[in-house]
Amino acid sequence: MNSDRGNVLEIAPAQTNNPPSESLAPITQIHHIDNDRRAWATIGRRILRFEKGGWQEEARFPRAFPRDCFAFYRPFARAARADKCNVYVNAEGNLLGIRSGTVYTFQGTDSLQPLFKIQGDCVLHGGICEDNDGWSYIGEYFRNKERGPVRIWRVTEEMGDWEVAHLFPAGSVRHVHGVYRDPSDPEALWVTVGDGQDECYLFRTGDRFRSIEQFGDGTQTWRAVRLFFTKDWICWLTDSHISQNHACRMNRRTGELEIGQEIDCSSWYGATTTDGLHVAFTTVEPGPAIHRNQASILTSRDGFHWEELTSFDKDFWRPMRLFKYGVLSCPSGPMKSDSFYISGEGLVGLDGSSIRISLPASDITV
Repeated sequence: MNSDRGNVLEIAPAQTNNPPSESLAPITQIHHIDNDRRAWATIGRRILRFEKGGWQEEARFPRAFPRDCFAFYRPFARAARADKCNVYVNAEGNLLGIRSGTVYTFQGTDSLQPLFKIQGDCVLHGGICEDNDGWSYIGEYFRNKERGPVRIWRVTEEMGDWEVAHLFPAGSVRHVHGVYRDPSDPEALWVTVGDGQDECYLFRTGDRFRSIEQFGDGTQTWRAVRLFFTKDWICWLTDSHISQNHACRMNRRTGELEIGQEIDCSSWYGATTTDGLHVAFTTVEPGPAIHRNQASILTSRDGFHWEELTSFDKDFWRPMRLFKYGVLSCPSGPMKSDSFYISGEGLVGLDGSSIRISLPASDITV
């Protein structure tokens, strides 16, 4: 274990404009807020927990070569994907980490313990969830050019055992975007997948993947990453770089699709605050459906009608496919609107760093 574990990293607040924010510049990514409202984050391969006004290092991911050879210089770190990882803490306080294709656990011992390998490097932010029985679900996200089989894994509450919860057969989907628990139906888990024609669907299971329902026609309209849940609707913003993006929602009772306002760019990440505000982010990436050079923060009260709060310009590093798209993300777990964490990469003023902002209530009336 690292000799400097336990040191607290103090971060001085730095106020910026619109919306009011606190800069957490050294923090590369804030991944999760646990049930005790403690934030878990990473700087490179260091895993940190916010405790008593400072960030305390808990563990470090093992070195991964060659990516860690380039972590000293931010543009190189972006090109090498040196920051890619996941940190998730379940209801019992057990930590799950993913980096360089290995799933780890950390339960206060002297180091991270490897559990098993997955296809791909890690999963998309916010796409890990926990069911009623305490199992945590991980959907494989990787390039999958050959369209081989894709797995959803689950890990026990104590992080001591694991199994494949569901297998998408070869040729059916490219990868999993996320697994989400339905707050209106605690037994239900929803899965988003993509990316190409006949690969974009929503899936629902109410019995831990013993059976599964499919929704959608495989087109870009059903290409979603993050889902937003209301009593009557399943909502999303489309994630397409090739077709015009929209706000969409599906009626829970009838399965009817409603397509709403146009969105300037693809949308990957988002969250719903504990006080009921839906927050979504747009991404700057290459493609005919990307109409702006800014990544935006959008808010909504119903998950379907959205308004823009603010935006961040894409930085000058090109090509984007090498030096990263302009991406905004936020942690999973409970957050209030007046204390909301955001991380960014490839954006002016928010690259490899994080901020905490106060979100205003949406002005949209529906």
